Amino acid sequence: MELWGRMIGVQGNIVRFAAENPEELATLSLYTHEDYPEAVLNIPDNRKISAVQRKKAYALLHDMAKQIGQDESSFKDAMKKLFVEETGEETFSFSDTDMTTARYFISFLLDYALKWHIPLSKSALSYQDDLDMYMYQSLKYRSCVLCGKHADVHHVDAIGNNQFRALADHREKRLVALCRIHHQEAGNMGWPTFSDLYHVKGIYLEPKMLNQLGIMTYERMKQIDDKQNRTGWKTN
Repeated sequence: MELWGRMIGVQGNIVRFAAENPEELATLSLYTHEDYPEAVLNIPDNRKISAVQRKKAYALLHDMAKQIGQDESSFKDAMKKLFVEETGEETFSFSDTDMTTARYFISFLLDYALKWHIPLSKSALSYQDDLDMYMYQSLKYRSCVLCGKHADVHHVDAIGNNQFRALADHREKRLVALCRIHHQEAGNMGWPTFSDLYHVKGIYLEPKMLNQLGIMTYERMKQIDDKQNRTGWKTN
């Protein structure tokens, strides 16, 4: 069910919404019996693409096309078409698209480059427009966030030796993808200094991705949750 209207206020995490047609609210009970049903409030982005975003997108397209030996214009058209097909977004133009679409497209391009191991002439960090998404993509494809080489999963939060590593709840640990060289550098330098120097961060991964990366099995998650529910014990 869709309700049209206007957001009229925000207080903390409470959003006030006035429906355009109050009669539509009367039919809400036909769709759910919950007092507070889940809902998604979609706010259109009226901000136009920034000059920085446009520059990043074109630079990334140029770099990728050059690396794989394709005509830049043809590659741009092909990637925009693939973006629309895979995401369901509408066709857009760099001349007047919104900032959100531009950010999604840049992330889409970086994901494509990481997935198919397309080398870039400089660090993908210089192209990124969504740091959290890039950190996630790098972990997903085991690509170092700084140089793009094959990466190990680095725990930002201390996890101890191999014995404690097997017992740890990785759902509560910030992770980042780093190659052996940058992994060692982070260890020698200390994470706060390393993070400030390279402008990278660790992120928490959902259980599905932890399982897919072989970091933590669903069985181990269930064991931890069951033990915590029985005893109130919490792993570190």
